This record gives sequence, structure tokens and C-alpha cells, in this order.
Amino acid sequence: MTLILLMGMHRSGTSLLGSLLAGLGVPLPGRLIAGDQHNPGGYYEREDTTAIQEQLLRELGRWWPTEAGLLPLPDGWLELPSTVRARNKLKLLLQGEQDRQKGPWAIKDPRISLLLPLWRQLSGQLSLPLRLVISVRDPAEVIVSLMERDSQTAGMTPWRAQRLWWHHNRQALLEAGGLPLLALDYGAWFEPLSAERQLRALAAFCGSKDPIPTTLEQLRLRIRPGYRRSHRDAAALPLPVHPRLRQFQRNLGELAGHDGDALELQALRRWLEQQDCQPLPELPPHGGSLRSRLIAARARRAPQCPTGGWFDEPHYRAQVPALPADHPPLLHYWWRGWREHRSPHPLFDPGFYEAVCRDEGLTPMGAPLHHFVTLGLARGLSPCPLADPAWARAAPQRWALWRAAQLEGMHPWGAAALALSGGQLGPAIKRLQGWLQHGLDPDTLTAIRLAEPADFALVEELLPDFSPLPSRCRLVGIGTSPSDWRLHAWLQRCPLPEGFSLLEESEENPGAGRLALVLEPVPAGTASLELLGLAHLAQVWAPDADTVELLRRLGVNARQLDADVPANGWLQQAGDGAAASLRLGLPDPAALGLSSTCPAGNPSGVLCLGSAGESWERQLRPPIWAWPAFDQVVISAPEDARLLASWLNTCSAKGLQLVRLQPSEAERHSRAWRALASPRDPSPGWLPAQAFMAPLSPAELMAELNWRACGRQPPVLAPTPRPVVRQLWSRNSTQPVTAAVCISLFNYGDRITTALESVYSQTHPDLELVVVDDASGDGGAQTVIRWLEERGSRFPRALVLQHERNGGLAASRNTAFAAAAAPWCFVLDADNQLEPEAVALTLSIATVAPAAIAVVHPLLEVVASSERPDEQRTLMTGRSWQRTHFEQGNYVDAMTLVRRSAWEQVGGYRHIPGGWEDYDFWCSLIEAGFEGVLCPQRLATYFSHGSSMLATETNLQRRAVARQLQQLHPWLTLPLAQASEEATL
Repeated sequence: MTLILLMGMHRSGTSLLGSLLAGLGVPLPGRLIAGDQHNPGGYYEREDTTAIQEQLLRELGRWWPTEAGLLPLPDGWLELPSTVRARNKLKLLLQGEQDRQKGPWAIKDPRISLLLPLWRQLSGQLSLPLRLVISVRDPAEVIVSLMERDSQTAGMTPWRAQRLWWHHNRQALLEAGGLPLLALDYGAWFEPLSAERQLRALAAFCGSKDPIPTTLEQLRLRIRPGYRRSHRDAAALPLPVHPRLRQFQRNLGELAGHDGDALELQALRRWLEQQDCQPLPELPPHGGSLRSRLIAARARRAPQCPTGGWFDEPHYRAQVPALPADHPPLLHYWWRGWREHRSPHPLFDPGFYEAVCRDEGLTPMGAPLHHFVTLGLARGLSPCPLADPAWARAAPQRWALWRAAQLEGMHPWGAAALALSGGQLGPAIKRLQGWLQHGLDPDTLTAIRLAEPADFALVEELLPDFSPLPSRCRLVGIGTSPSDWRLHAWLQRCPLPEGFSLLEESEENPGAGRLALVLEPVPAGTASLELLGLAHLAQVWAPDADTVELLRRLGVNARQLDADVPANGWLQQAGDGAAASLRLGLPDPAALGLSSTCPAGNPSGVLCLGSAGESWERQLRPPIWAWPAFDQVVISAPEDARLLASWLNTCSAKGLQLVRLQPSEAERHSRAWRALASPRDPSPGWLPAQAFMAPLSPAELMAELNWRACGRQPPVLAPTPRPVVRQLWSRNSTQPVTAAVCISLFNYGDRITTALESVYSQTHPDLELVVVDDASGDGGAQTVIRWLEERGSRFPRALVLQHERNGGLAASRNTAFAAAAAPWCFVLDADNQLEPEAVALTLSIATVAPAAIAVVHPLLEVVASSERPDEQRTLMTGRSWQRTHFEQGNYVDAMTLVRRSAWEQVGGYRHIPGGWEDYDFWCSLIEAGFEGVLCPQRLATYFSHGSSMLATETNLQRRAVARQLQQLHPWLTLPLAQASEEATL
């Protein structure tokens, strides 16, 4: 399966050649570039291969239509990373086509003329035979066509177009040695006999059958006269064709139409090599007119030095709009433009360059550009304020781009500016100037982070391998300082030389190195200008992969820190333990070792750093060791920070379970806890340092550590109990009831009377009372019965029910609702009380509410006992009922009026070990399509005391309860269930 490569100079008829080859039955597979005003019939070029080669030429600094495109490819270009990437991409494409194609197939792209050695490499790797077809067109027609298409976009000039014609055809012929080659004359397609001869030669060369007359006729129809619209008389050309181009054209014409003879090709290559002794000049030769001779006379007196990429014709013409098209801009600059202080390139500021020269003791004579390309480049003098010579000289490839006037090699942020400017140099320069004045704002940092990797492919080549650090270094931290223990924790994972030590801030040592660790997110605004200093450092480390990627895109030679790298001994120096005791007041970690009070499945001792509040501190007991004022330790010098990191490292290595309470976002981002050592033989249940946020109790901490150590298993949902119910007391009358008060009672015999009296005081007359005792052990049910014997006549209907065994809150509520006769039930806990208007006002709202309203919730006053100094609420359920409010937690208390039919429809209350049965019930109602409304009146009192279910059960297992609710109702986003801020640090 031979691959035929169609090549030649741009605008030389390679597209027509592609269409004819397809007509001969040779496929050009892949998605082809569609036609446009410059090529209405289509380009017959694969989008993917063309994009890969175009990107490669740009990354090599040799974009084909520019002056830089005339330069030889860089030394060793086949082994540069950009070429390797391009080769790998092309290889994948070619391998896929090899499997699909059954005969000869073709790829067309004029860029192949410049990159033929790359295709020869691929041919060898894939055992893919190559055959070459080159389309040759009159250079005069190519000049006209290129000027029409590329004069605005690439600053094309008639003389550059001639040199490009020479360069493309020369490269193709010289690199094609040993490969079958067929040259075809574009002009011959428009002469019937010559066209037929070339078609037959093309078919034979490609291994196709000799075309029959009908095929030939169909192919002739593809050759339209309009394709030769660029043909002009010689006198109409903006510049005469150079004689050597004409000779080259004649030599190629002798090969056209037949398979190139080896001797003929060798002779042509020798002739081309002889021409290299006197290359085509950068400035055009003179013509025959007086004007042309005057221009030529000036050209002979102009400096004869190559400008490389440092003269940009479109940029210069924009400064001299009246310059005639036939007047070379470079010649105008040499003759007059520099005297008028015109800039030859967007990255060349004449006034700035002259000031730099004066600072260096130099006095440029004549054109600043001449001084720059002959002396300034070699000495690394800055041509503009954006240039950063020190950064450019630190890597050979950056310096090569500097010499080629490529922004990526001149400033660390050059690649980012180009990426966000669509590769356009002018907008990139303006963007970069703004960044250097104001810094990188958050939106810019996000845009750089989200940009396509291909936009930064060249950046990876510009960042050299790390060079070894000297033994004495200054430690640099972005957003922090050497007096931060986190820097030292990570420093033990860096490749430090033997005998490494840090310079004190006051020490002067010009020969010392600098090492940077970036533990904070990349700063925005003017603080981001600090990153320019990082770009000059040999080693920059960061623990976060996204931060490393962003830094590299900003020209910083950053690498990711790895906690699995063996420690280098930085935190294990002799005498560290004693020094930590003397300077920081810290105990020997060995003394915090094994504790006999540790429950099974937990490590031997838990060390909590920081505080979760006053309630947490009052409940602290062994086996928990605590340092509540961890954040207040005084660090007077970097050595103190190193000793703190060493102490923490030793605690972790000894097997203590480290727990960080209330870590900051910056602390999480630094991941410094991961850099600490792990025990060689950890006890069962040991984990790397764990984070927890308030609220938290010691009991819950231990349970959560055990849950995490056991693999964070999902909660197992418990069934709702249905205990056997006994009726202890009842009263029934014929009077109908419209509302019921349902009280669940468990061991609140000392509080129930207050609740009952508040029910007795209700202004609503048709009231039912249902009390369910959940197998209390304090005689509470008898207290209720005695009260009803005295005051029960106030209720048309009243019941006292009792569970034979304890079933929990959900079971008690379900028993009460099932026994009630009224359509609306007001829920009241035995330790709370109602205002007299509670039932009447909520029922008045309920009776006029839509059928989908299942809950009416009033405002509740909160009264805290002395046992609950942590209780800060004064009023509850102040927000109206909306699903959004429920997503992150419950805010509606159980004391509400509930539609009994809605309770029945959702299956009642569900047992939730630990509490939150009411929250689960609200969520079930919402999922069934029910809603609730606010009664904007304080109608009940919630007593917050130490023996409440919230205090004795729910608050001790908030996270476990939250996980159950989250599993039952996936639309919730409970912070304690998702633990987005609680994890391994």
C-alpha cells in the first residue's frame, strides 16, 4: 500500500493535482479542507495532517509565509519535542489508514516540501513505501496568487514570494534523494495534448490503469480555465522574476511529465547546491525602469546583513502606509525609516534599545536594527521592555526563539499571552503589557488554565531539566515564608544535596541558590507579579498538579512534589526532639505513645491539633491528646518552623493518629500533612492526618475515625419498628374534632405536665389529644393518666397509648397519627410547650391552603438551659417552606401542624438511628409533591437542655445521621454527609 505525497510550492496547483488523482481512483482519505474564495474547488488537504504540520512549523519558528519560513530548520529539529509530538500524531493517523487502504493512496500538503525528512522517518518506521509528486508552476503566477491571498495576513511581498518559491522547490528536490519522483507542470494542464500526456504519466506513476477516453474527458472537465486567473504578462508583474528562478523552472520543466531519471535528478541537485554559494539576497534586484534602478542603487548601499525574523513587513508598512507596493519595506527602513525612529518589528523599540546600549557603554551608529542583529543579539541586549534576557539565556531553546523574534522565548508569559490572543502577536503584546502593569486577574488565570494544551506545547520544550541545588540556599515561598512549618514538611521530600542548609534572611551570600515552594494557590492581581521572580529559579516545587501546570504555562520551571519520595533527613536531625521541647515547649512524642483506653479498631492515641469550640474542649478525655492552641504557637525563626515540622513528623512516625481541627483552605491546598512520615508498622485503624470541622464531639470523632479506617462503608438503613400498642386511657364523645395534638413521651415524666397544660390552654375547641408513651421507665404514663382524670373533660376525644417495648421517635409519632381521628395533627414533644393560639392560628391557615399543603409551621422561641451554653438560637423556623432551604439541612422543627392524609400517603415517619426523623419526613413529603407554609407568629417554645434527644444522641453522631439522610434523599447536599471539607489532608 504505497503512500503518494503531493507537494510543491503553495499556490502551485497541488489542489488541482489532488482532484485529478482522486479522479484516477487514488483516494485522498480523511476529512478534507473545504473550498473558499481562494480555492473554490477545494484544497484536497486533510484537516488533521495540515494542522499538525502547520503547528510544527510555527513551533519551530519557521512559519512558511514569513521571513522566518525562509530560514533553514533548526539544527537537530527531527529530535526536538515538538517534532516528536507531531511525528507521533502523524504516525497514529498513518497506521489507521494503512489498515484501511487496499491500494495506493495519497496525502496532499505543500508543507511536505519543507518537512520531507519527517515523512521519510515515518515511512521507515511503518514500512510504508513513498512516492513523490511535485507540482511546478510558473513563479510569476505564484507571485500574483500569493500577493492576492497573503499580502494582508502574512505581509507577503513579491520578492519574498519568489524566495519562497525557490525555497520550497529546492528543499523538496534536495530531500527527495532515492525516492521515486514525478514532476508535473501546472501550465501544461491547460493544453489538451500536454494534459493528456501528464494524466497518463500520473496514472502510470501511481500504479493506476491507463485512463480510457471517457475517464480522460471527465478529468479534463476538472481543469477549468478560471484556475489560471493569476496568469499575467511579464510587464504587469510587480517585480520581474529573478533569472535563477527562471532557470530552476526550466530545469524542472525538463523533468515534467515523466518519472524522473536518476541522473537528471542528480544533475539538478548538483546545480542547486552550486546556487547555495550565492543565495538569493533579502532585498530584490533592480528592474529595468528608472524607478527600479534608483531603488536598486539604494539597495546596494544598504547593510547586507540578514535580519532573520527581526523585520516584520506588515508591522513596518502600517507605519508607512504611503509606501508603494514595489518598494521593499526593509530597504525603506535601511535608507530612511530608522532615521524617523520607526520600529522594524513589534518587539523592537528603537528608543528603548538605544537606552539599553547606553547603559552598557555602547553607542549605536546608524540603524538600531543593524546594531542589534550584528552585536546586540550576541550580547543579549533587550530590544524592548517586554524582553527578559536573563530568562531567555537560561535555556538554549529560549535563546533560539529570542534570536528568531518569537515572543515565547523572550518573556515567561509570552506563550500565555499568545494563547489567549489566538496566536496574534500584536494583541499578545498589548495583553502582556497590561499583565506586567496590573498582574494577572482571576479570569485571566482561569483562561490560561483552561486553554488548549496544544497552545503550550512549545512551553514544555523551553523548561529545562532541574539543575542540582548548591548546599546553601535561600528558601522562597509564595504566599508564605520560611517560618511556615508546611514549607519544611515538604522540604524533606525535595532532592537536597548532602549538608544542605538554609540562609537566614539577614545573610548575604551572592553565590547561594534559591529554592521555591508554592503551597498556596497561584495569586491573582499585582501579587501575581511575584511569579516573574519564580521564572528565574532553577527549581520550583508545588504539591498541587493544577498549580504546577499553571506555573509551567507561565514560564516557571515547576515540578510536582511527591509525598512518596523517600525523606531526605531534613526533619530528622540530631537533637530535634530536645530542641522542640526547649524552644517550643513540646513533649517528646514517645511519651504520647500507647494508651490502654483506646477502643478496638482505633490507633494507639489520637493527637488533635486545634479546637472545635468550647463544648469540644469541655468533653475532652483520653485517649485523645489535644493541643487546642496549635495555631497560636510562636514561630520566631525558620528553625522554629523546622522544629515544629520535625515534631509533627515524629508524632506521625510514632503511630499517633493526627487530627487537624478547623484547617484553613490554604492549609488544605498545601497538602503539607501528606509530607509527614508514616509509621513503619502502623496499628490497625491508623490513618494519615485527618481533617474535621466544628461542630464535633470527642465521641463522634472516635466513631468517625473508625468509620474511615473501615473503608467509609455506606450506612445500613434500619427498618422502622412497629411495637405492640396498649390503650391505657381513653375518652370519646360524639363531638367531632378538627385537630389533634400528638405527644410522644419517653422518660420525660418530670416535664410532661407543662406540655399538657399548654395543650389544655388552646383556644381551639374541637381538639383531640393523643399521648403515646414509648415504654418509659419513669412512670410518665401514669402522670399523664392522673392529669387526664382531672382535666380530660376539656377534650372531646383523648387517648393514652403505650408501646410494650421502646420503638423510637418515629414509631411513637406513627402510633399517634394512626390513632388520631382529626384530619390535622399538631406534633408536640413532651419537653416543649404551645402558646394558646397555636392550634387555632395554624389550622386557620391550613383550612384555606391548597390541597398540596401538608405542613403549617409557626415560629418557635428557643429557651436554653444552663446545660447548653453553646445554644445561640433565639427563634426557629423563621424561613418559609422552600425545597432549596432543605437541601443543606433542616430548619423546620417537629412542632408543626401536619395533614394526616399526607402522612399516610408517604408511609409515615421513618426510623433514623440517631435522630432527624422529622427532617426525613419533610423530605419524603417534598418528594411526594407536598409543600408547607409558614405561620408568621411565635406559637411554641422549644426548650434546649442537656437531656434532649438532640443533645444526647443526634449531636454525638451528626455525620453518620447526615450520611443516612443523604443516601435516602440524593437531592440533598448535606456538608457533613459529603465531607467536602473533611478528609485526609
